[in-house]
Amino acid sequence: MDMIKPIIKEVVINAHASKVWAALTEKEQLAKWFHASDDYTGETGKTFHMDALHEGKNYLHTLTITEQIPEQKLSLDWHINGDVGVTHVTYLLEPQGESTKVTVTHSGFENYERAAAEDNRSGYDAGWEHVLFSLLKPYVESTFKI
Repeated sequence: MDMIKPIIKEVVINAHASKVWAALTEKEQLAKWFHASDDYTGETGKTFHMDALHEGKNYLHTLTITEQIPEQKLSLDWHINGDVGVTHVTYLLEPQGESTKVTVTHSGFENYERAAAEDNRSGYDAGWEHVLFSLLKPYVESTFKI
């Protein structure tokens, strides 16, 4: 199968990397800007779940933390019910003065059948725009003012 390009999105958040990291990795913070999880521990190798209601449909997220470098990198295996397979998401945090550049790379679509891969990638592409610019950035900037 031809390689399906990963999704790569970048956003600069006007907050220190420690604050962005807290929003991404602390159970209470995740529940405020993204989705709540009853079984999140924040431990590498552990799988956790999040329920997300969107347009009347529940999307169960099953995520496993595969790598963590505090305030720098968070990687997860990623599956939402309805997906045809597991993909991989990495958040990279790069300090830029008092701000932090966050780069999200969502890969692994080549493991799907071509049509399903393109459909899933398209949905995630728009989803990451929303997550980064409408959820994460405003939450961190309003909660953790510089």
